[in-house]
Amino acid sequence: MKDSHIETIRVSTKNGKYGIVVGRGILDAAFEEVLSTYKEHKIAIITDSNVEKIYGNQINRKLVNNPRIFILSFKAGEESKNRKVKEQLEDRLFSLGCSRDTVIVAFGGGVTGDLSGFVAATYMRGVPFIQIPTTLLSQVDSSIGGKVGVDHPTGKNLIGAFYPPEKVYIDIDLLNTLPREELINGIAEIIKASIIKDKTLFEYLEKNIEKVINLEDKFIENAIISSLKVKAKVVELDEKESGLRKILNFGHTIGHAIELLSDFKIPHGRAVGIGMVVETLISEKIDLLNSKDKDRILKLIDKSELLVSPFKFSPDEIIKKTILDKKSRKGVVEYSLVKGIGDAVYGINVEDKIIKESLLEAGFE
Repeated sequence: MKDSHIETIRVSTKNGKYGIVVGRGILDAAFEEVLSTYKEHKIAIITDSNVEKIYGNQINRKLVNNPRIFILSFKAGEESKNRKVKEQLEDRLFSLGCSRDTVIVAFGGGVTGDLSGFVAATYMRGVPFIQIPTTLLSQVDSSIGGKVGVDHPTGKNLIGAFYPPEKVYIDIDLLNTLPREELINGIAEIIKASIIKDKTLFEYLEKNIEKVINLEDKFIENAIISSLKVKAKVVELDEKESGLRKILNFGHTIGHAIELLSDFKIPHGRAVGIGMVVETLISEKIDLLNSKDKDRILKLIDKSELLVSPFKFSPDEIIKKTILDKKSRKGVVEYSLVKGIGDAVYGINVEDKIIKESLLEAGFE
């Protein structure tokens, strides 16, 4: 790829290596590179109905009259991240005559990436896949690390696999089509990365969070690249979440419970924002985190506009839902918490009494 990229971040794990190309205006070049790299393959581009409306014509113009390229679309939204939609996509691939010489390109947000990656992991026992994330949330989080899968009525991401992409293309200009609400939704994972493992990024966000949300050039670029480097490093050290990678779950135990209880009306980023508040309070209450760092974390989350109110769920409802989370072991929930800004720990068991007190302090009744 030409000089248009800002930076390429390398991820190297036991299961393979891939690059994350971060740049502006690189969408066309990304598709061209996929076509030239996989000259003998069929290319199945999986996207959702929202992204298809915005970019469908552009893709069709670029790839017109190419018999080995197909676009598969599904209804946008978390409710499509299920086994039924996965089956429909697989049936469509079979009907198109796609075999092992097929590359799947996930072009969309986190739902598209997770769903497409899971299709790729299981179709013909595994075919290559490429990530082209279009939302801030997917660009800084779900498109890298190789976690793919679908939801189950009892919980998020309970069915899936670890299946890393061949390459990730992050075009920052794609964020210009997003509403502010979606940008705020994505800020959660950038803040999380700073809290768990990058104190310098945290201090940068304290000073510049509004400029990041407003997509001011160097500020959004720095935030994206810094948070990607955090996740890439953690994934390299622990690809399959046997230890260190669990710190990436900070805010997610409570956050996933809130998502589920709201029937996904509270989106992932906002739910994780609330989860980070609660889990920061838990960290202080069990004497992991000092009050000064707690206050700084809560202030940054508040400045990010992530928090929503009023909360309609009781602490007991949330605690009950966390037990069904995939991070629980033998019915005991393991929390990822913080003992300082840039310093996270994992595998912490917390008494229900402390969790309830923290939920009440955060505004749940």
